[in-house]
Amino acid sequence: MNITERLENIELKIRQLALKQERLQRENAALQTENEQLKAGMDKQEATVIALKDKLEMAQRALEEQAAAEDEQAAQLKQLIDQYIVEIDKCVEWLHHN
Repeated sequence: MNITERLENIELKIRQLALKQERLQRENAALQTENEQLKAGMDKQEATVIALKDKLEMAQRALEEQAAAEDEQAAQLKQLIDQYIVEIDKCVEWLHHN
């Protein structure tokens, strides 16, 4: 192999390397763009998750408050029924004596 052939071979390899470098730079740029898009999507999903967690907590609090109110209402109703039973018992007792 003479010097001219060696130089041509080196030049060919340099061109191949330059093309490979260019391809890798394009690929890197595409991957960086994709990475940024994925990060933005992930940020959006995280914001959605936070908003849904907040809504869930609010709904749970509302249900707990509603359950507490229903328990209180049930206790009041039970007390009222107990009072009626006492009054009915008194009436029944009065009827038995008369």
